[in-house]
Amino acid sequence: MELRHIRYFVAVADSGSVSGAARSQLHTSQPSLSRQLLDLEEGLGVKLFDRKSRGIYLTDAGFIFLEHCRQILKQVDDAVAAARSAPAILRVGILPGLEDTVLPQLNRIVAKYSSEAEMRITGASSPRLIDALRAGTIDIAFLRQDEDAPDIHFDLTGHNEIALFLSAGHPLARRTEIGYTDLVRQTYVSVARQSAPALWRAIEIWAQRKNLSLEPTHEAGNTASAFSLIRAVNGFSLLPTFTSQFLLPGVLVRQLADGPAALPLMIGHRPKSHSRASALVSIVRDRWGRDTHPVGQQA
Repeated sequence: MELRHIRYFVAVADSGSVSGAARSQLHTSQPSLSRQLLDLEEGLGVKLFDRKSRGIYLTDAGFIFLEHCRQILKQVDDAVAAARSAPAILRVGILPGLEDTVLPQLNRIVAKYSSEAEMRITGASSPRLIDALRAGTIDIAFLRQDEDAPDIHFDLTGHNEIALFLSAGHPLARRTEIGYTDLVRQTYVSVARQSAPALWRAIEIWAQRKNLSLEPTHEAGNTASAFSLIRAVNGFSLLPTFTSQFLLPGVLVRQLADGPAALPLMIGHRPKSHSRASALVSIVRDRWGRDTHPVGQQA
């Protein structure tokens, strides 16, 4: 038994005529409707109608079944209405530290689309955000591009400069100008490649271009861990400038002369996603850059 069988049954019961229901309510042929009713009765194992020359009449079982069918159809209609009236929800992934820059601009764009639209935020590393896009747990993300993610579409939205972070007691902290050669034989704290592959590649390319041997002395799992290590081992690290808002006491940020190239920041989404927020994703991608300033340029 399918929902259409219930709708057909109720229409015929209300009309008192198979031909009348087929013509005026269901817009189908009488033979087809008669077949559907017989299939329903066979599936239930109960006779719902008495078919007589003067018309079609409900049996006692038919009357009981009709009461329940009306309740079922009402519940279905209520469920459809509730689903259609639910506010659109845009699930956004974002690199930790970019919230203050990205979210106010994103809020303005979404509010223009619908005053009732909601956003739900997930902060994570780029690899985790790509996994979340693939799993469908987020709709759009502000992240780094991954060349091994051809199923994700990336749009450039800005750049994040890379700066030098070091402990307050580090010998280089007193310098007004710091160059790449000053980093030789210093204690280097890196963020793990699996957590920040784009940052790792940018530093690796830069070091090769400068013929600089830059092997990590210590490896941090994330930015917060990097700051703790910098302070604990009196070392340095190369990180995006926006992470300075997470600085711990005893850790300083300095500009590095001729440092690594800025990291491109992307808007990522899955082109074949069929989530309810697809329209919102399209609007954000279309208006971002026209109604906003590039993310990271002001950092």
